[in-house]
Amino acid sequence: MVITSKEIGQRLRVARESRHITQEAAGTVLGLQRSAISLMESGQRQVSTLELTRLADLYGRSVEWFVNPDSPFKQEDPVVALFRAEPGLQSEVVQEQARRCLRLLKEGASLRRLTGRETDVSLPSYELPPPRSVGQAIAQGQLVAEQERRRLDLGNASVNVPETLARQNIWTAALPLPDEISGLFLSSPDFGMAVLANLNQAPVRRQFSFAHEHGHALMDRDEPATVTSTHNAKTRTEQRANAFAAAFLMPEEGVRDFLHSLGKGRSARREEAAMDAVTGEGIQGALRSPARSQNITYVDVALLARHFGVSYAAAVWRLRGLNLLSGEQAETLLDQTEEANRYLRAVRAYADVEDSEDEAHLDHELDWQVLWLALEAWWREEISQGRLLEVGRLLNIEDETILDLAN
Repeated sequence: MVITSKEIGQRLRVARESRHITQEAAGTVLGLQRSAISLMESGQRQVSTLELTRLADLYGRSVEWFVNPDSPFKQEDPVVALFRAEPGLQSEVVQEQARRCLRLLKEGASLRRLTGRETDVSLPSYELPPPRSVGQAIAQGQLVAEQERRRLDLGNASVNVPETLARQNIWTAALPLPDEISGLFLSSPDFGMAVLANLNQAPVRRQFSFAHEHGHALMDRDEPATVTSTHNAKTRTEQRANAFAAAFLMPEEGVRDFLHSLGKGRSARREEAAMDAVTGEGIQGALRSPARSQNITYVDVALLARHFGVSYAAAVWRLRGLNLLSGEQAETLLDQTEEANRYLRAVRAYADVEDSEDEAHLDHELDWQVLWLALEAWWREEISQGRLLEVGRLLNIEDETILDLAN
């Protein structure tokens, strides 16, 4: 189907008005009178390829949107969609912030085109059936996360989500939002796609929110705007995006490898086998881990969370999802969130110290390892309280602080 001059004219008018540009201003850009723009928009004057390209740049649209009859003619404004969908965005302050953000996105997209920079979003779309259960939602999210990590060649490493999205020409930003809203996903012909997180969240929470909205961009991009809030947290699409975020940020193999580096995550009893070089027969034996050695502690989870740049709670739930923790163990660890936060605050307090005159304290990562080993030995009842305090003093940690961490 070929698009007509009248239809192109209608799209030119809609695009111009959406940017609040007058016919006079558009004519000035092309070196034409206002009447010429009016004739174009009524379909009474042909638009040359050069004129259409320059108007597309001015209006922040792709040329294809004007000439492809299958392109959506009037997509709902993302701001309008947001304010309709989410009660938490009704305040005038939040609406003004959202409008300003949208203006910046549109201007940025226009400037990208004007400066000849790549603007096409290189993000695939996963066409998935609506999940009928929580289990199916989780399975879909995890599958897409695994495929995305392979596509992006991320291996098992931690990932900076905003940088990953930016490399695919997706806008990312953090802006102040109400506490009940963690993030937004926006899509518009004016600027492409944008993923936004709540600036008021802690950095690790924002990282998860960016990944969550990344999931919406991959699996739920038909709508001009989606809001992640307490009001829709139990919907299947939100559960699917949560599962995507957890698996994308904490890949299963990477989680298991990290736990193995701590000596955890293995069966308490393992069968070992090898071939006898003389007889050619097999030899077999069992290896049993020491008591309590496989117990995953709150420090293990805190280190895992730090490694992948996520919150402590997110790490607990990921371990539960991988069946590395029982439900009871997960609840116990979640009850120890404050202890985990105290641990992280304590290690940051001395890991950030710079002392160029004392090389013994330059390797702060060594301090992390020693502290973890001391606490682990204490929990296994392999060292006394006096020895634990000695290690703490060696690491310049106050007695009260290290006892708080250990208990």
